[in-house]
Amino acid sequence: MLEILLFGYLVSCVSGQGGADVVLSCSLVEEGSGMGGMGGGALFSRTPAMLVLRDLAVTPDLSPDTLTPFNPPAVPDPDNIILEAKVESPEIPEADLLLHADCNEQEVTCEISRYFPRNAKEGSTEPAYFIGSLQIEGGGLSLTLILQTLPLDQSDRPALMQSKLELPLSQSGTLLTEVVFLVFSRSESHSAPLGGVALLDCGFRQQAPPPGWELGLEWRLQHRGSGRKVLEIRAGQTETEEGPAVHVEREGSSVDAALLVGQGNASLTLARLKVSDEGTYICTVSTGLYQAQQVIQLHVTQPPHVSLSEEKLVFRDELPQKLSCHCKNYYPLDVQMEWFSISSTDSEPSVLSDQVSLSSHRQHSDRTMSISSHLTLHPSTFPPGTTVTCRVTHPALDTPLSLSLTVETPEPVVTDSYWMVLGFLVITVLFFYQVMK
Repeated sequence: MLEILLFGYLVSCVSGQGGADVVLSCSLVEEGSGMGGMGGGALFSRTPAMLVLRDLAVTPDLSPDTLTPFNPPAVPDPDNIILEAKVESPEIPEADLLLHADCNEQEVTCEISRYFPRNAKEGSTEPAYFIGSLQIEGGGLSLTLILQTLPLDQSDRPALMQSKLELPLSQSGTLLTEVVFLVFSRSESHSAPLGGVALLDCGFRQQAPPPGWELGLEWRLQHRGSGRKVLEIRAGQTETEEGPAVHVEREGSSVDAALLVGQGNASLTLARLKVSDEGTYICTVSTGLYQAQQVIQLHVTQPPHVSLSEEKLVFRDELPQKLSCHCKNYYPLDVQMEWFSISSTDSEPSVLSDQVSLSSHRQHSDRTMSISSHLTLHPSTFPPGTTVTCRVTHPALDTPLSLSLTVETPEPVVTDSYWMVLGFLVITVLFFYQVMK
């Protein structure tokens, strides 16, 4: 049950003793007892707070000399909510993205709630735990951290208690914690072609596991209100000689069990993608007391095949002609079809909106879509030399796809009298040839 949330944005990077500190300005959000604006009060109440990630590894291009040290308030205040989190082991992967986010003007959102470990002793209050979620604006890194409070040395004076959390504070007025477990993803959204292969990034880090530890991984797919299990792995020091137990629900899905156990790589591979594979994937990792997850969006795409109904554009007998542009087997549904024309005397193409009609969408057995656009052309409006273009825009295309035809001058019409004269001449030549023989 989520009791308390913290969310905020990146404020600054400051130097620490062994690396750099990331300071997040947050809000403490507590569950209310109301009905969310239905007359019973608000669902959540917010209180200013701060989260400090201590001693992140500094990349070579970021000198500690250029960073300002983090200094807690000179006078501890029990009403201030400042969480300090030691980040030593396990280390945060891709931590340089957090360090550079402020310089790149990227917002880092943060949510933290009280966390209750699995199988924890009933009634135990020490240590206390928090679970936090960090996302960098625009993607690149998403983290779920489990924080454990650290014991305090208060031999010289009584501990100062945080008034809202009711937890002991350090002498500088901060709540000291350390990261004990984390689950991460370097890509919150992934696009892959229909029939291709998708790799959904997920991994975990933990402190040295206790003897007899067990590791669990579950991948689930949520889409349009329904969900299903994709893959599950159970491993640990007590596993059988056959290795980790792997249960695959979706054919063609796989996780490298050796990399999962040895390196914390929980990434999921999906082969032979279908439209039904699209949706929200949840990577849940559990080990010992802790469980955390990451959410990754998978988008399946298929670019359209575009064709024109005619190979040549020639008006005959001064009659109107219909030209169709067919857009076939694309996904997702979002597609835009436009017509343009430009004559030999024009400097810019003109958009054609009149005399244009669209067919209804047609869905195929693989759930891809097709649609056609029809344009009626009149000889008086489109003289020879005019180029007519169908342009298709779709999310699976890097740039719009265009097909064009140029109106051609019709060939001279051969009349029936021409053929009569030609036949008479041929017969005459044959007659005289026989006479001369």
